[in-house]
Amino acid sequence: MKQNKKLGQCFLKDKNIVKKAVDAANVNKNDIVLEIGLGKGILTKELAKNAKKVYVIELDKRLEPFAEEVIAEHPNVDVIWNDALKVNLNELNFNKIVANLPYQISSPITFKFLKTDFEVAVLMYQYEFAKRMVAKEGTKEYGRLSVSVQYNANVEFICKVPPSAFSPKPKVDSAIVRITKKEPNELFHLEDEEFFEKVVRALFQHKNKTAKKALINSSHEIGLNRDELKDILNNLSEFDLNERVFKLNIKKIVELSNLIYKLTHKK
Repeated sequence: MKQNKKLGQCFLKDKNIVKKAVDAANVNKNDIVLEIGLGKGILTKELAKNAKKVYVIELDKRLEPFAEEVIAEHPNVDVIWNDALKVNLNELNFNKIVANLPYQISSPITFKFLKTDFEVAVLMYQYEFAKRMVAKEGTKEYGRLSVSVQYNANVEFICKVPPSAFSPKPKVDSAIVRITKKEPNELFHLEDEEFFEKVVRALFQHKNKTAKKALINSSHEIGLNRDELKDILNNLSEFDLNERVFKLNIKKIVELSNLIYKLTHKK
């Protein structure tokens, strides 16, 4: 069967990598696991052997023969034929996610996951994307993705995965990343989550500039005109706005977002 290039299909075939992913999620008989993308079922079978139940969301109906084979062997597998970006994940009662993600939906599906109530996710990404997810402030990979993911979760780089682990071989290296959702008491207090996302977007459009310049240049992102924002920033004596954006840690960005929010949403 020819893989569907439009769906970004690269099927995992290396059993050692499969085992590494399942082990990294510490899958056991109490777990209900979500997988995105069935492939030929190699990861699904390993998950089903270890978990209580496995939900697999798959868009490509041509993979039905593989689904039938998996279900015949493991009746605790439930395949949902749909687009993962359109499925209401909150209706599925899973506590772990393990998946070799279609790389072109890496960003939207990750943010969709972060809005659900999972414990741990072990996910395969393109290597460059994975590096950006785990990047710390002050490094060149650090950006909007790093901040948005790490605000919500602890992210660990598990291992690099060579193209030879897949069929067909992708043109890039991949990586396994473990995401552990933070408990509510571990999160920095945010005045407004949507506003925070706008501030992060505004800042990282100009990550090498100072925080002040970046915000003024992207004032439209936070729904303010330049002069209005300039006035607000000039009154933020308690915050060092001359620090370059890529050097600001998450706590600092949260603090900045909260300060601007309070000044722009005074009752």
